[in-house]
Amino acid sequence: MPFEIRLEYTIHADKEFIFDWWTDLSPDDTRLAKPLESRKIISRSPTDIVLEDEEVIFGRKMAYNVRVTLNKPLFSWVAEYDGKDAKARSEYRLVSEGPNGNTTRLLYHSTVLTKGFLTNLFSPIVRYFVKRVFRREIEEFSMAIEKEYGTNRHSNCQNTTRERRSTSF
Repeated sequence: MPFEIRLEYTIHADKEFIFDWWTDLSPDDTRLAKPLESRKIISRSPTDIVLEDEEVIFGRKMAYNVRVTLNKPLFSWVAEYDGKDAKARSEYRLVSEGPNGNTTRLLYHSTVLTKGFLTNLFSPIVRYFVKRVFRREIEEFSMAIEKEYGTNRHSNCQNTTRERRSTSF
């Protein structure tokens, strides 16, 4: 049975910076997203990224084929996951707040469909765990974004070497 997760979070950075940071996916993304064990980039275009992700949840390895569809003009993206244990669609949208545009609200909505007898049996626990993991990741990403955004603004440097971070959708 599917379940939904909705989260909103305020990030103190402009939405273009956040979009570029969050959607700059790489194999190094395992450093900040703790359930993410490995990430392989299969293909990348200006509007689509295809990945293979492997996560460890409840001590169990789970592999997902992931398609991320980017919509930079609207500062939004969609990540669609398909794996043996679950299928999910996660939507992200960034909305500017405040008079100077340096504060952004992240609107997140995910629909998760668990597959298989055991996964369905433990769906209430899975839902709680997945929501907790996503909330923690968003908080960690937000802190990393705010730190890097502040560093870039203070140094007036647009092409600084960025600290790699994670983007688990």
